[in-house]
Amino acid sequence: MILPGFEQHIEFSKIIQENGNNLLNIISDIMDFSKIESGQIRIKKNQFLANELLKTLVKEYSQKAVEKNICLRIDPNNLTEEVYVDNDNNRVKQVLVNFVSNALKFTEVGFINIGLRKENDNIKFYVSDTGIGIDKEHHHLIFERFRQVETANTRRYGGNGLGLAISKNLIELMGGEIGVESAKGKGSTFYFSLPL
Repeated sequence: MILPGFEQHIEFSKIIQENGNNLLNIISDIMDFSKIESGQIRIKKNQFLANELLKTLVKEYSQKAVEKNICLRIDPNNLTEEVYVDNDNNRVKQVLVNFVSNALKFTEVGFINIGLRKENDNIKFYVSDTGIGIDKEHHHLIFERFRQVETANTRRYGGNGLGLAISKNLIELMGGEIGVESAKGKGSTFYFSLPL
């Protein structure tokens, strides 16, 4: 038998833990951006299997997707051949984690696809969602630091406006390009390309 007060304690504990994690993420973002601005970020290249990285992300974030009743999956049209990438595995994962976290935050119903494809001598990673989407007129703003598209959504969904700016800087340091395709109410696809 669970006491009524005990359930309330559990709920409060969850709130404290979630807010603590949010604060830790903000501090981490500020530290990363400071390192980027001062030129202290170093890219450590190593060879990794791109397909395995996607599988790892789906495993790590599937529980959060289930809690929101969203389908998080590797894109059914994903490249099936094994692709080795010679770049900074940790930084690539950091950018993809940012994309997946944003997709989870801004998607209420539907799905999130994670995928990759080859384009000439590049590998393109992408995260697509069926979320709220972004007006085309705001696309150029979203990769700027401390910029968020709509104040109403900022209040509703939270965030500090650093994640995508950090992602852009990291991808450029790795010799790649980053971008977005989106329309309001029709979801978003965030992507980046890196040289193979």
